Amino acid sequence: MLNKSNEWIAISLSDDVLKVAYVKGTANAVRIVNALAQNVKGLTEENLFKTVQSALRNFPTKTTPVCLAISSSLITTKNIEIPSIDHEEIKSIVNLQAGRHTPFSREEIQIGYINIGVYKSNYTKVLLVIANRAVLKKQLGLMDKAGIKVEKVLFVPEGVAAFYSFVLGVNKEHSPVGIIDVGKETTEFIVTLRGAAIASRHIPMGKADLLKEGAPAREKLLKELEKTIESYQGEDIEQPPTKYILTSDDKDMKEIQDALRLTFKWVVDIVPYVDHVKVSSGVLKHLGNDHSFLDVVSSCVKASDAEVNLMPEDVQIQKTIEAQGKELFKTAILGFILLILVAGIFGVKIYFKNAYLDRLKKDYKGNREEVMALEQRSIETRIIQNYLSSRLVSLDIINELYKNVPTEMYLTNIYMDDEGRVIVQGISDIASLVFNLGTVLKESPLFKSVDIKSMTAKKDRGKDVSSFEIELKQTKAFVNDESSDKIAGKE
Repeated sequence: MLNKSNEWIAISLSDDVLKVAYVKGTANAVRIVNALAQNVKGLTEENLFKTVQSALRNFPTKTTPVCLAISSSLITTKNIEIPSIDHEEIKSIVNLQAGRHTPFSREEIQIGYINIGVYKSNYTKVLLVIANRAVLKKQLGLMDKAGIKVEKVLFVPEGVAAFYSFVLGVNKEHSPVGIIDVGKETTEFIVTLRGAAIASRHIPMGKADLLKEGAPAREKLLKELEKTIESYQGEDIEQPPTKYILTSDDKDMKEIQDALRLTFKWVVDIVPYVDHVKVSSGVLKHLGNDHSFLDVVSSCVKASDAEVNLMPEDVQIQKTIEAQGKELFKTAILGFILLILVAGIFGVKIYFKNAYLDRLKKDYKGNREEVMALEQRSIETRIIQNYLSSRLVSLDIINELYKNVPTEMYLTNIYMDDEGRVIVQGISDIASLVFNLGTVLKESPLFKSVDIKSMTAKKDRGKDVSSFEIELKQTKAFVNDESSDKIAGKE
């Protein structure tokens, strides 16, 4: 499925041509801002570097993410079945099996895969994508030398399949569709199903051959397309495509359309990709030079959510480390600047506060003794007030206990502290009277809480009695505060 919004620059570099496209927009309105194609056949490595650097000067590669579009000519693909439907298991099995489908060792290849779908309930078909790591690193090294930071390395058929699936509205169809993209030098044949590329083949002939050789070249191209379908059916990937799409509209393509219909009885439509994109002024001249820009345009459109990214792991790690190093350096610089600013702000605040304090001390030095005398009187007044308000509390408590303690009970100890806690200990002939006493005392306005801490059976004067302890919290308590202590210490 196409991304809702994109802004990418895609670069395709083959032995013959360099193609670049700068694409903006949404899935409903893809706009080609700039594009170019330049012949690089036979260039030395130094001249190739200069050509790439010169070609990309008119593209905002510093501010726009860049992807490298790798055509199927540099890729080996293989359809395999994986005995799992779990994503992590599929990934692990693909990593193990990749080396069996190429003469290179596992360390020499870079792999990716496209999930085609679940078959036989618990099997998954995937299109395995294998690239030579040395080839990828060579192109990435060239881009890095030219000052281009490549974010992703993409598999072109995946983007083409997604682009045409959206254009044709066949994302949910169950029949494959064949896409034939004839460029100047090469032809890409891609089979798609539900928006995914399930097979692809690179055919090394294109419009230049058709122009030069005419009918023989056309017949040769038809045979190559027929071989591709026979190979596709031989691998038992899916049913044959029910429809085929030609991606450009010119005299040669109409002749190929008629030949395919007549020779193979295929349903062939011409759906030019340029009819489904917006093109900025001045770009059409580049799109009309027989080169197909479908590979780089579709790669831009699919780049953000591409399933295959062939960026070598060591390059990804290196880029991650470099990015983290840059971010760490930026963070350290910003932190140092922030620290200086904070220290400066606090230093200024402390300076002005000290100056203000010195001025206050100087201005109010004469009033200090008078203030201290007033504070002393205030403390003494509070002590007297506390004493007057709490001096009868102990008598009130004893009176309250006297009124409520029944005759079957007597008290052995009463303890009161300055925090308003009263502990009552006593003996009761009847255990239930202790609970009754607790209930009665809870209703007294003198106490805000009553807690029966313990009750123990014992012998007293030859009788079975209950020894109890009740903790009461006074509603008002006399607190000997710090001010009182100061006065007491002074006295």
